[in-house]
Amino acid sequence: MSTIDKVIRTLEEQLQETVDTAMRVDLLNSIAYEARHTDTALALQKSREAHALAERIAYQKGAATALLNRGFAEVVLANYASAYQTLMQAAGIFEVLQDEEGRARTFYNLGLVYRSIGDFTQALDAFQQSFALRQAMGDLSGQAVCNMQLGYLYMQSGNLQQARKHYSASLDVQRQLNDAAGVAAARMGMGVILQKLQQYPEAEAHLLESLAARRALGEIHGWLVSLHYLGEFYLEQNRPEQAEKYLTEALELTKQHSNPFPANFCRLCTCLAKLYIHGKRFDLADHYLQQALHNAEEANLKYLLYDIHLTRSDVFKQTGDFQSALASYEKYHRIKEETINLTASTKLKNLELLNQIETEKKEAEIHRLRHVELKEAYLQLKEAQSQLIQSEKMASLGELTAGIAHEIQNPLNFVNNFSEVSIELLQELREEMKNGQLNDALEEELLMLVEQNLNKIHYHGKRADSIVKNMLEHSRASGGEKRAIDLNALADEHLLLSYHGLRAKDKSFNAKLVTSFDQHLGRVEVIPQEIGLVLLNLFNNAFYATQQKLKQNGERYQPEVQVSTLRQQDYIQIKVRDNGTGIPSTVMKKIFQPFFTTKPTGYGTGLGLSLSYDIVTKSHGGELLVESVEGEYTEFNVHIPLAAVARVEVE
Repeated sequence: MSTIDKVIRTLEEQLQETVDTAMRVDLLNSIAYEARHTDTALALQKSREAHALAERIAYQKGAATALLNRGFAEVVLANYASAYQTLMQAAGIFEVLQDEEGRARTFYNLGLVYRSIGDFTQALDAFQQSFALRQAMGDLSGQAVCNMQLGYLYMQSGNLQQARKHYSASLDVQRQLNDAAGVAAARMGMGVILQKLQQYPEAEAHLLESLAARRALGEIHGWLVSLHYLGEFYLEQNRPEQAEKYLTEALELTKQHSNPFPANFCRLCTCLAKLYIHGKRFDLADHYLQQALHNAEEANLKYLLYDIHLTRSDVFKQTGDFQSALASYEKYHRIKEETINLTASTKLKNLELLNQIETEKKEAEIHRLRHVELKEAYLQLKEAQSQLIQSEKMASLGELTAGIAHEIQNPLNFVNNFSEVSIELLQELREEMKNGQLNDALEEELLMLVEQNLNKIHYHGKRADSIVKNMLEHSRASGGEKRAIDLNALADEHLLLSYHGLRAKDKSFNAKLVTSFDQHLGRVEVIPQEIGLVLLNLFNNAFYATQQKLKQNGERYQPEVQVSTLRQQDYIQIKVRDNGTGIPSTVMKKIFQPFFTTKPTGYGTGLGLSLSYDIVTKSHGGELLVESVEGEYTEFNVHIPLAAVARVEVE
C-alpha cells in the first residue's frame, strides 16, 4: 500500500468515527485533497459530498474548500468550463471570508485551467498572484508548487534558463519540507530541462530519482510518465538495454490501466519495436507492432496508425519480405493522406498506383522521394502565402495609422474639455470663497459638478488606455506554438466563458445555446491561445448582437447563438451564428478593418475582428468569412487547413 493510500485510509477511519458535521466536512475535503492525483473519481465524489454537507449547515469555508477540490478534479478530467465556473464560485466565497490561503489556492487552480486551454499569459498571471499571496503568508509549500508551474510555462516558451531557475527553487523548498511527491515532480521537470540543455548525467540522475519516488508513492500517472521519459532518454543516448528496461516496465504498467491510456500503450509498443529493429530483433519488433496495430485500430487512433505501418514496412524490408514491405508502406501512405487531407498527396498516390514500378523496393523508395518533394512544394506555397498577406498588411498601414490617431483623439478631447471645465469651476469656487458669498448649496453644487467631471475624465482616460493596450496586442508577433487539441472542447469552453462573462454584467440576459460538434473531428494542430481569442471575439460579438436585439424587441424575442464544427476534406470548419441585429450591407466590407466597429463609443475599440482575421489567415493560413442579413442573423465561418495531426503526449 502506498503512502498516500495509507493517509486516505486513516482519514476514512476518522470519518466513520466522527459525528460532528463540520468536522465531517473537513475530513471529506482532506480525503478529496489527498486523492487528487491518485484517484480523481474519489476526489470528485468526496468533494461533492463535502459541499452538500457544508451547504446544509451554512459552513462557508467548508463549502469553498469543497468547490476548490472539485475544481481541481474537473481540471484533471479536462472539464475546463465546469472547472472554471466551480473555481469562480470558490473565489467569491474566499473573497467574502477574506481567506488569503483559499484565494491563493484558487488562483493556482485557475492557473491550471488557463494552462490547460493554452492561455499561457493568463496562466502566468494567475500563478504569480498565487505565489505573491503565499509569499506574504510565509507558505513555503505553496511557493514551491507555484515555482514548478512557472518553470513549466517558461519551458514551454523556450526560456530554459528561467525555467531551470524556478524548478531549482521549487526543488530546494520541497527538500526542506521533506515533501516526497513534490520532490519527485520537481526532479522530473529538472530532468527534462537538463536533457534539453544537453547536461545528460545530471538529467539522468534527476529522472531516476523522480521515478523511484513516484513508484514508492504509487502515483500511477507520474510513475508512467517517468518511465516513458527515461526510456526515450536512453534511446537518445543510444543505450538500448536501459531503454528496453524502462519502456517494458511502462508497457506493463499501461496494460494494468488500459482504459485511461490506450494511446500511450500504442506509442510504447511502437517505441519498443523501433528499439528492437535497431538491435536486429525483428520477431520482437513485429510482435509489439501487431499489438500496437490492434489497439490503434480498435481505438481508431489514425494519427498513430500510419507510424505503426511505416515501422512494419521497415521490419519487412530489413527481413527481405519486399511484398509485405510495400503493402505496409501503401497502408502508411494511404492513412497518412487521410489524416493530413492534402489533395496533392492524394493525386500523387493515384498516379503512382497507375504506374507500378518493377520491384517493390524501388516503388517504396520513389514514394518516399516524391513525398519529400511534395512537402517542399507545400512549404514554399505557405511561405508565398505568408509574404502576400504581409504585403497586404503593409499596404493598409496608412489607414491603420489614421485609425489610431482618430481613436486616441476622441477620448483625449473629452479629457481636455472636462479638465478645462473643472478648472473654471474651481476658479469660480475660489472666487466665491474670497468674496464671502459662498453658501452651502452653491458649494455642494460646484463640488458635485467637479466630481462628475473627474469621473468622466477617469472614464475617457481608461478608454484611451484600453485602445493602447488593444493596439499593442494587435501588433505583437505571435509567440505561441501549434499543438494538437480537441477543438470541440475549446469551442465549448470559450462559448460558456463568453456567455457567463456577459451574464456577470447583465444577469437579466439569457440566450439559447445550440451546439453541433463533429464527433469525428479528431485533434487539430492550432495555436490554442490564439484560436481561443478568435472564438471569444466571435462569441462576444454574437451575444452583444442578441442582447441589443432583445432590448429593441422585448420578451417576444428569444436570443440564440449556434456553434458547430465540421471536418471537410481539406479544412476544419467552425461556424458561429446568431439571430441578433445583423450587419448592414453598407459596412460589410469594412468589418475586418482595424478600428472599424458598429458598436457605440465605449463598447469596443474595433480591433477584435481585425485581430481575429490576422490570427486565422496569417498564423493558421485559413479563412474567416461572414454572411449577414440586417435585422435577422450574422454567421461567421472559420476555415482552418488540415496541415498536420499531432501525436498525443504522455504528459
